[in-house]
Amino acid sequence: YVKLTDKNERDVSVFQFIDVLREELSSIPGLSMSMSTEPGHGGAGSLVEYSVRGPDYDRLKDLAASLEQIMKETPGAVDVDNSEKQARPELQVVVDRDLAKDLGLYLASIATTVRSLVDGSDVSRFKEGDEEYDIRVRLAPEYRRDIENLNNIYIASDKKVRDEDIYVPLRQVARIFEEKAPTEIRRYDRQREIRVGSNAATGYTMGDVNGAVGSSMGNLNIRPGYSITPVGEAEIKDESFAEIRVTLILAIIFIYLLLASQFESFLDPFAMGMSLMMAPVGAIVALLIFGSAISIMSLIGIVFLMGLVTKNAILLIDFIKQARRRGMGRTEAILQAGPIRLRPIMMTTLSMIFAMMPLALGVGPGAEFRAPMAQAVIGGLTSSTLLTLIVVPITYTLLDDMVAFITGKRKKSKAELAAGTGAEGLVVDDK
Repeated sequence: YVKLTDKNERDVSVFQFIDVLREELSSIPGLSMSMSTEPGHGGAGSLVEYSVRGPDYDRLKDLAASLEQIMKETPGAVDVDNSEKQARPELQVVVDRDLAKDLGLYLASIATTVRSLVDGSDVSRFKEGDEEYDIRVRLAPEYRRDIENLNNIYIASDKKVRDEDIYVPLRQVARIFEEKAPTEIRRYDRQREIRVGSNAATGYTMGDVNGAVGSSMGNLNIRPGYSITPVGEAEIKDESFAEIRVTLILAIIFIYLLLASQFESFLDPFAMGMSLMMAPVGAIVALLIFGSAISIMSLIGIVFLMGLVTKNAILLIDFIKQARRRGMGRTEAILQAGPIRLRPIMMTTLSMIFAMMPLALGVGPGAEFRAPMAQAVIGGLTSSTLLTLIVVPITYTLLDDMVAFITGKRKKSKAELAAGTGAEGLVVDDK
């Protein structure tokens, strides 16, 4: 763990420092390394991680090796590694159970004896001042590292010869050999698993690496019963994006229900909803300008926009409806609503934009993580404000004409009534 000095006390960013450190450490032979700015989530050790699963372990290793090679050739993928490479040599003791039973030995007693002599057992505790230490007894190193010496371990038998205890050498009932085995056996969905992962280089995102690897995996010969699926950060991202989509849909539904109940109209909320459609466009453009990727924080900012940008259309449509209730014509009401409501719309929008600006610029330590949310809000507010005064009145006019065409009715203004204009057969609302 490397803790850097404060952001204002150094000339390099965290990612630049990682690049320098990775380049320096790559010159050390035999070193396997993986660097990240924070620990992985969801059990992931790397930013990009895939789970390779299948029934046959040998084929699983070949498939994982092919995927590892693809990741090494993928632009932006660094620190490529797989869990199978962590296998280490070990001594395995295979006991002949039938022979051991004939000699009065049990598998548990053999395992306990070997473990106690090789790994050791805690027999007491040593106290020194306020500290206590375990006292572990086991064979000396020269007697527990050699296979021949391990074969000479004697194990007590339950049988006796002439009322005397007998001891059987381990070599007589077991076979000891060296084998490579993984430090852990991974399972996922009750299948044997090998994980292949990598980090993303500076200038690349997790989505860039995942997309490139996913497009190259089509060349792999994945047999039935075997699968390669993204896990860890990618899995959490997919779940989070799905939840954000549901949240966004619910936000739009609730906004529509609220506006429909307040304005006592099912069509007016559609005109106001045009401001919602324009907000994500500005948010995406702002993220491109600031050089930020679409992330959970930026999507949260878009959800915020659903409530923020609607107020512009509410101010505009509410003024138009009030003016029409006073007898003003629709076109005249729309032309008055724009200039009159422009001031409060600009005041509220600019206050929110300037309040979000320090966060969007990434001022302060750790601000890079939260900056996309403010950038999306600023972009969405800007685009929605600029287009609301144009798109919302046009949509409102089209919807009003559609209602008039369907019902054959149109509200007339007092000016039209005084001038005596209007086609015959139209129903006049003189409120």
